[in-house]
Amino acid sequence: MDRGRHTFDLTSLDAVFRLLTVGKSRFNDLRSEVLVSHTSLFPSEVDPIQMFAVARRMDSVANYWALPAKGSWMIGVGEAAEIITEGHIRFKQAQALIQDMIHSAVIEASGGPGPRLLGGFRFRSESRADELWQEFHDGLLALPRWMIASGSSGKCYVTINVVLNERTDIDMLRKELADQALMLSQHETPQPGTTSVKVQPATDGWRQKVEQALGAIADGRLSKVTLARTMKLRSETMIPPEVVLRSLTTNYPECRTFAFFRHGASFLGASPEELVGLDGSSVASTCLAGSAPRGESEAADAELSNWLLGSEKERREHKVVVDWVSERMRALCNRLQWNEVPYVLRLGNVQHLATDFVGTRADDCHVLDFVEALHPTPAVGGVPLEPALEMIARLEDFDRGWYTGPVGWVDGNGNGEFAIAIRCALLRNNEAFLYAGDGIVAGSDPDTEDRESTMKFRPLLTALGAL
Repeated sequence: MDRGRHTFDLTSLDAVFRLLTVGKSRFNDLRSEVLVSHTSLFPSEVDPIQMFAVARRMDSVANYWALPAKGSWMIGVGEAAEIITEGHIRFKQAQALIQDMIHSAVIEASGGPGPRLLGGFRFRSESRADELWQEFHDGLLALPRWMIASGSSGKCYVTINVVLNERTDIDMLRKELADQALMLSQHETPQPGTTSVKVQPATDGWRQKVEQALGAIADGRLSKVTLARTMKLRSETMIPPEVVLRSLTTNYPECRTFAFFRHGASFLGASPEELVGLDGSSVASTCLAGSAPRGESEAADAELSNWLLGSEKERREHKVVVDWVSERMRALCNRLQWNEVPYVLRLGNVQHLATDFVGTRADDCHVLDFVEALHPTPAVGGVPLEPALEMIARLEDFDRGWYTGPVGWVDGNGNGEFAIAIRCALLRNNEAFLYAGDGIVAGSDPDTEDRESTMKFRPLLTALGAL
């Protein structure tokens, strides 16, 4: 283990303590909770995955979000506050609660990112929830007590968040923060171990489900439905999420890698699909639909790419998603552009048809407005939506939980970034539950869809040591 790899300038806590006094005075005036948030430079070189391991050892809640190809990442340690929402208004509820929190806050960001909340939402709030997902609510956004994040020009920042209320003892809080700062400075950095798992045989009747979906499409009840399947793995020992994150980050740097650790359970993955990103007035989204395997040689790869671009069935599946996203984003944008002809996005194990959207948001649009408008896209749901959701609920004999839901982060100004949670797994103790799915349209073949969905398990199977 490395000792003392991360250092923290304890004198910078003086500024936090000063803000706490200001925040307490504001609480006394308002008689309602007050967020105090302070951001400063973190004067140490950080390995994000090792820092996530430290975060998990420090607290029962830790979060990880990264886009390795751009050197962008953030780690959340503990919780200063959490926003839990339920039902069909969960996105609006979350937005309102964040705005209430920020309205009375005392914030010093010093050029850094300031307070951000990280979390996600279930695929469908109306679906039944089982015990596997008990720590992951319909909607859950956590404000970390400590957030360490990359910034511009390679700088690293630390944000400390505290919510003051009538029960807050300022002296005890100061001691707690000082103790936690020392833990971040002196904590032994665990080196991720290895894991070896065994795959339990699948008995999900996948081909029969695809055939039932094709029957509904032939009858005109649907034009597309995306069906998912799950795979269970078991290890003789606890499965460390850092091992999985290291593999995903190394092999899929162009994907958004995430991990949400809550009370012993970890939901993690590497999503190639950006649902929406909002930065100031600029908004972006990427939709993926239509897939092909990677070739074993450059020539074979190019041949498969050309087949994908020329496939009427794959292009039709892709267009359904493009039409959906463009219609909903136009309602929230003053300007919106996208490539009319899809391109091929090549990942480590698969290639997809892709379309990028860029635009300018309409006035006062929040990132959660876009999330609400876009989710669930036909890439994970279907068209028409309600009949597709009914078929998904009938044919899938497991709870998707946060799989295919929006995961990401949001700040106090309404900016943020959310990905569709695919290529992911839920880790609980010594078990891993993997999820993958395929879009079914007219012309889909059950055997082909079986191979394609199996291919989509590969990133997590490799990361878990099962391949």
